[in-house]
Amino acid sequence: MSLRIMQPVPEDFWWNVARQCAYATFYHTPLWRDIALHSFPVKYQDATFGAILANGTRVVFPIIATRTIGPFRWLHSTFENCYGGFIADGPVNDDEAAVLYQHACQISTYTLYAIDNPFNAPLPELVQSRLQEVYTEPTYLVHLDADFDAIMARFSRARRTAYRRGLKKGVEVRQMRSLDEMVIYYESYRDAIERWGEATGYGYPWHMFEQIYYLSQAYPEQIKIWVMIVNNQIAGGRMIFYWNKVASLWHGASHRDFLEYDVMPVGDTEIIRDALDHGYRYFDFNTSGNKEGVMTYKERFGTETRPVTMWRFATPLLQPMQQIYWKATGKR
Repeated sequence: MSLRIMQPVPEDFWWNVARQCAYATFYHTPLWRDIALHSFPVKYQDATFGAILANGTRVVFPIIATRTIGPFRWLHSTFENCYGGFIADGPVNDDEAAVLYQHACQISTYTLYAIDNPFNAPLPELVQSRLQEVYTEPTYLVHLDADFDAIMARFSRARRTAYRRGLKKGVEVRQMRSLDEMVIYYESYRDAIERWGEATGYGYPWHMFEQIYYLSQAYPEQIKIWVMIVNNQIAGGRMIFYWNKVASLWHGASHRDFLEYDVMPVGDTEIIRDALDHGYRYFDFNTSGNKEGVMTYKERFGTETRPVTMWRFATPLLQPMQQIYWKATGKR
C-alpha cells in the first residue's frame, strides 16, 4: 500500500491536520504533546508520526513514549490516557487504518496503549482484532444544541437546585488572572487529594500546573483556567481545553472549606453557558475512572454517554522477555 511516513512530524503539518480534521480533539494537537514534554522532560519523549496516503490525505498519529529499554518503547496515544488514535484531513479506509496501526506497533514497540476518540467512528474490526481491550468506560457529553434555558432544563432537578443555591450563596465564576491564583487552585487540589484519602505522592506535580498556566497565556482560546470565587476567595478551579467546537474538562478541584457553597455545580454550569455563547457544540465532562460518585455528578447534567475503550498492543515477539520482566520486577 502506497503511503509515506513522516517522523518527526513538522509542526505546521500537524497543526494543519488538527485544524482540518472533523474529529480531532485538543488531545490530538501539539499543545497536549507540549504539556507532556514540558512538564516531564526526562520521563516522556515525542513518538508522534505522520503519513501522506495515496489519495493525498494527511495523517498524524499522536504518541508519547513513556519508557525505553534498548530499542524497545512503551507508547501511549495519548498522554494521561486521553483521547488518542490518528487524525486525518481526508478519508482513511479500513486497510489504511490497519497499516497506520501496524506502523505504530512496529518491532520496536514493546507495548502501545491507544484510547478511543468518542468523536470518531469505532476502530475498524481489522484493527481491533490485533489489539487487546483493557477496559471501557463512558465519557459524558452535554449537547450545546439549544438555548441555555433549554439545556439547563435537561439537568436533574437536584443539579438545577444546587446551581441556584450556589448563586444565592454568592459563588462567582471567572477566568484565572495570575500564577498566584494558580497556586491557590493547586492548593485546593492537594486538599482534595487529602480529602479523598490518597497517598501524599498521589496526583499531578505543581510544575505541570505551572506549565499549563503559561500555555494558557500563549494560547488563550485553547486553554482556559476557570476559578470559583466565594467571599473574594478562590474556592477551586477547572481546566478546560477547547478545540474543534468541543470544550473538554480535563481537571478540577475545590477546597473542602467551600463545599457547602455548591461551587462545582455553579462553576460547571457557568462554563457550559460560556461554551454555548461562544458557539461550541459539546461540553465534554470526560471520563471518570469508573468512580461512581463522579459519574453520578456528571449524569445529572443531562449528559449523553459514549463508550471509550483503552486498547493495548503487545508484540508477541517480546512475550518471553515480558514474562521475565514481570517476574523480576512485579511490574506490568
